[in-house]
Amino acid sequence: MIDQENLDGVDGAGSAAEIVDEKTLQLRKPVALGHIEYATLDLREPTAGDLSKASKAGSDVDVAIALISIVAKVPRGAIEKLCQRDFQEAADFLGSFTVLGPPTGVKS
Repeated sequence: MIDQENLDGVDGAGSAAEIVDEKTLQLRKPVALGHIEYATLDLREPTAGDLSKASKAGSDVDVAIALISIVAKVPRGAIEKLCQRDFQEAADFLGSFTVLGPPTGVKS
């Protein structure tokens, strides 16, 4: 017999594990590219087109850099200057939408 009480939230309704569609990431270490400083990244759920464009970048790290750049509408050069923790947080957020596997740094 299935315990209905333990199923509450499995369908995503009211679940603490709900996926957030958008996130503004406050950078721990703002980066500058030219005369523009980036202190935040506005991230959103990537589209299939975003994923397709980014997938052509090469290695996993290059794909993550490309996807963050595309989604946040920030030049790739600025994303390449992110500190590891900011890069990881952005990559983990975007990775939470994929069915290809767990976010980077998470072992299955």
